[in-house]
Amino acid sequence: MSKRSLFTTLIIPGLLISGLVIFLINNRQAAPAALVLTAQQVHFGTLPEWEGPVTRSLTARNEGEYPLRIQRIHTGCGYVEITGPAAIQAGTAETFRITLNPAHLPDSETAATSSIFTDSPLTPIVHITIIATAQRFATLTPDFCAFGSIPRGATHQRRVKLTINAPTETSGIRLLPSGHRALTWQMAPHSGGDTALLTIQLDPLPDMGDFAALLTLVFPNGRTLTLPVTAEIGPPVTAASKQ
Repeated sequence: MSKRSLFTTLIIPGLLISGLVIFLINNRQAAPAALVLTAQQVHFGTLPEWEGPVTRSLTARNEGEYPLRIQRIHTGCGYVEITGPAAIQAGTAETFRITLNPAHLPDSETAATSSIFTDSPLTPIVHITIIATAQRFATLTPDFCAFGSIPRGATHQRRVKLTINAPTETSGIRLLPSGHRALTWQMAPHSGGDTALLTIQLDPLPDMGDFAALLTLVFPNGRTLTLPVTAEIGPPVTAASKQ
């Protein structure tokens, strides 16, 4: 092969390829910012409401080559607060702190979706699912005392179980009066030290119609628990109606 042929077939293409590679490297576009979370869900588990708010941490990384700005955070509920950085530099990680107040949680396991809004074209919105269950300080079973339809002129009783989930001196629990002379209640220990039986008594009422009242328990630490009571007072039972 002549020198001219060698120059034409090998050297010139090689120079062109090298020049193209150098051009592409020098003109490579930097990757846009992108927010990546270490987890899409945060499980708080079961939280005793009397122990106060609980905080979990979540790491977020900017996988791009430009700074990432956090525009706003929408928690999606009233019992969660999320705090974090206003910006995340390229290739670095920051921490978001998620604080949950179990006293404001619904009674059953609940999930809320929070959203982080950024200026990234790749990840303008990043969602976080927050899952938690509240353990109540005390519960009533059932939590609603319904006497139903009862005849006027008779005494009726219903029993409700009180369960206390935190160490409490039960002798310090107060049962507040309802304001209705016909409605009284008393508490007695149950099978375990953390439970008690409430006996609600409705004495004869002079008038027919709907009856409603609210009973309140006050615990030594100042916490309260309420029990709605309802009844529908009908006509008295007579000898004829018994037949």
